[in-house]
Amino acid sequence: MKILFSLAFYSLISRKVSVFLTIICISLSIILFSSIDNFRKSAKKTFFSNAKSGDLIISSRSGEIESLLYLIFQIGTPTNNIRWKSFKDIQNHPDVKWAIPISLGDSHKQYRVLGTSSDYFKKIQIKNKKLEFYKGEHFKDIFDVVIGYDVAKTLNYKLNDKIILAHGISSQDFHDEFPFRINGILKKFGSNTDKLIFVSLEALEAIHKDWQGGFKLPNVKSKPTSFNKSDLVPKEITGAIIKLNSKIKIFQFKRDLHKYKSEPIQAIIPGLALTKLWQIVSFVEQILFLICYFVIFITLLGMAASIYTNVNQRNNEIALLRVVGASPRSIFSILILEGIMISLTSILISILLMLLLNIILNPILDREYGIYLEYNFLSAYNVIFYCSVVLISILVGLIPAHRGYKKSLNSGI
Repeated sequence: MKILFSLAFYSLISRKVSVFLTIICISLSIILFSSIDNFRKSAKKTFFSNAKSGDLIISSRSGEIESLLYLIFQIGTPTNNIRWKSFKDIQNHPDVKWAIPISLGDSHKQYRVLGTSSDYFKKIQIKNKKLEFYKGEHFKDIFDVVIGYDVAKTLNYKLNDKIILAHGISSQDFHDEFPFRINGILKKFGSNTDKLIFVSLEALEAIHKDWQGGFKLPNVKSKPTSFNKSDLVPKEITGAIIKLNSKIKIFQFKRDLHKYKSEPIQAIIPGLALTKLWQIVSFVEQILFLICYFVIFITLLGMAASIYTNVNQRNNEIALLRVVGASPRSIFSILILEGIMISLTSILISILLMLLLNIILNPILDREYGIYLEYNFLSAYNVIFYCSVVLISILVGLIPAHRGYKKSLNSGI
């Protein structure tokens, strides 16, 4: 067997240019497949980690996925609000550890404004890490504001800069009589928080005193100094993130909230809602996987075609092997071993390149896009995949090997 390996190895060396190109093609196809699989797993993990801070999300009755999108990812438009009294009743429930209110609706230069309490920066976690400040701190005064890293970078904002909020997402109506001061800038997290503007609920209540039913009241103009604390208690919020004292009570607490008599409230378990959402878009990753499988299969067919073509050009080599005593079965084995060597070398090169790319790209992808790649080339899934590549290379190599076997018979002495 050692002699067969040596013969196969030196045969490949003698055709180093075509073999090198074949190895590069297979390596790139393996990297493509592994990268898509790695991106899929990492994106899914990042996607789900954004909703791990709380056990439940409460909102007015609407679609679960719709509520999840605008409360966790700030995508879409809220359909209805819940009363502040209802939120306080839920917050004071003995089973509730903490509750973070969320109010949406306004914007600043197309960036969403999220009204909440200062506890948001202490309790909410992104990718299992608490929010950290790049500069400054959370809001202290009513008209302080905290902005995400992308907001500060894109709009070139600094601490103590003044900004004006707009009423609605794309409205031309501005709350210009209430300038906000930037008191904090969050670190880059690669999540939706990078594109958010955080204000206090009291500030949102203050700037909307002159508004009713989505329209500004004529001839009414409040001043930032004309409010006392009792005037700024919110009447409504969009929803809240709830953390319970015990995860065992999640389903029971969810059922109890659905029976809440004061107003229709729904409770959403983030993990379950995200799973439903992921299932909706899962066909995309299935299509990508199918494309990758075809890429690898076609590349291995190219390897088989290369070996097959070379068989027709290796009459002298096969005849010489027969002269020195090689049997037709040995010729067959040498050609199969060539395919195995090419596939194993391609796998090794792809692993090394993937590790190198992870070292280079991981910090960039994590910082800029919030995707942390965890490439484990020795995982059970990857080992099975590599074995499949070798097996397929053996199968597609049977055609040129059989051709070489027949030629060796014809060259028999």
